[in-house]
Amino acid sequence: MTVPRRAFIMTGLAGALSCVCPRIAGAATAIVLPTAASDRRFSVLYEGDKIGAHTISYSAATGQTRVTTKIDLVVKALFFTAFAYSHRSEEIWRDGRLISLSSETVEDGETLFVAGAATPKGFRGVSKAGPFMAASGALTSNSLWTPAVLEQETVIDAQHGGVIGVSARKIGDEEIMIAGRRTRATHYRFITPYLAGSIWYDESSRWMRGDFERDGSNILYRLDD
Repeated sequence: MTVPRRAFIMTGLAGALSCVCPRIAGAATAIVLPTAASDRRFSVLYEGDKIGAHTISYSAATGQTRVTTKIDLVVKALFFTAFAYSHRSEEIWRDGRLISLSSETVEDGETLFVAGAATPKGFRGVSKAGPFMAASGALTSNSLWTPAVLEQETVIDAQHGGVIGVSARKIGDEEIMIAGRRTRATHYRFITPYLAGSIWYDESSRWMRGDFERDGSNILYRLDD
């Protein structure tokens, strides 16, 4: 199997970062599944222009929580579409553990899929690249809704399948502007093979803002009212 050049380079960077930036210390952050009141909707901005949205919604039933992620991005150049990306995923969680994952991603015309479920031996999944196994307590790359994802060494890649590395460090507490209001938030920096940048969580561990780099482009996540 051929490893994409960018994935290879970014994996190397993630390893280098873990050497110079100590992993977030202290007790592990509990994975507390949010309620529908914590639904997130971000406008996604590129060079100051809105290019789409990223939404996360939660619903609970019979002791389980369903986490639905939707991402739609389109970059236009004159009258042409320079970049198009859509992602849909549904995760079922129970007692802080991932029970099942189903996703479909379309990036510049290529369709990818990931599906999997928890088993006694771990989380068993399959993607366009083939089958894979992850630890039973694994989170996914869509789990940016919790700062606990930044304490993981690896996560399940919800777009491409397989398992990818994560390196992160805590920058500190800051005041940021969210929808015209000052909000106290904790700033982290992180890197994965496909995404890097800064992310902020409020005192209730809710995702509040993102400033990311992907494929050499800076992308801003601005929380909608």
